[in-house]
Amino acid sequence: MSLRCPKCGREHDVTLFEFDREVVCACGKRLTLKNGHEEKGEGRGADRAPIRDINWESFEKEIFDAVNAHPRRIDVARVEEIRGMADRISALIKQSDLPRVDIEIEVRNFREYVLEHFPEKEELFKAIYINRFRRLWEEHRKGEGPLFGWGKRGA
Repeated sequence: MSLRCPKCGREHDVTLFEFDREVVCACGKRLTLKNGHEEKGEGRGADRAPIRDINWESFEKEIFDAVNAHPRRIDVARVEEIRGMADRISALIKQSDLPRVDIEIEVRNFREYVLEHFPEKEELFKAIYINRFRRLWEEHRKGEGPLFGWGKRGA
């Protein structure tokens, strides 16, 4: 269910007003469930503000902000997922007795995932994650030989 602003007609999801919260509409009006929001009627165009009364500048800004924020939210989610995958591999190296071949498979799958979503970041991946995994391997599993056959100089 949505409620609309009596000043500009913009609709707001009713869940925004839970726990007596106040919402500031893009037109600047402070809104609560108690201060005059009108429930949106059923059917097309029922109880809507006339088009001439809508603040088109704030409406356009809100649309562009929403569109611009969407890719950033996806990238942030992917970055968090990548961070989690890297931490998991680091933990496997440090705290498990998983054989080297399984760790190598995990690292290769992780690399493929990162390059699938961020193909331009291959050099950064090598500089950060490959060196990180190599350093952890040398620190915690020195007696098991080099990871991926890496020597002292890296990949």
